[in-house]
Amino acid sequence: MLHRRLLIVLMTLSLLLSACSDASQKTANDNSYLGQDWTLNNLEGKPITLSDYQGQTTLLVFWATWCPYCKKLLPGIEELHQKYHQQGLKVLAVNIREDWKPEVYWRNHEYQFDTVVEGDEVAKQYGVQGTPGLVFIAPSGKVLGVQSFSDPHHPLLERFATEGIAMMNGNHTTTQ
Repeated sequence: MLHRRLLIVLMTLSLLLSACSDASQKTANDNSYLGQDWTLNNLEGKPITLSDYQGQTTLLVFWATWCPYCKKLLPGIEELHQKYHQQGLKVLAVNIREDWKPEVYWRNHEYQFDTVVEGDEVAKQYGVQGTPGLVFIAPSGKVLGVQSFSDPHHPLLERFATEGIAMMNGNHTTTQ
């Protein structure tokens, strides 16, 4: 019963993630994105590699300091991070198309999840065409979908976090 319920939940998530745009459908079904590893530096110059997150539910958020939609979304991403990081959700912001100083922006907003810079080539790997862009990655490393929205409380965020954590915990449902 639990496996059947989880299968239904995962299928629903997959449909929701892939139904919103042609770009997400292409990315979610394109296995060429699986297994592509990359390394970018965070604001302290420390290299961060995607494969370090293997086995964890990971949300990549592509952003820029000049993006008004990112300014709307990022506080909600911080809330999501605060709520679920202890349970294993990994959030990584990827700065792209930058024309200012992401380190100043990040310091001023005191976000607790990490960010990496100069991610334009990585954005291309996922088909991210603008900001904000969100890439949902399962613990297996499979890209579940690519989205672009600015609603800081979009239901896909919470759903991805809870269902991804359930996958990490051996398919047990999580309670809130």
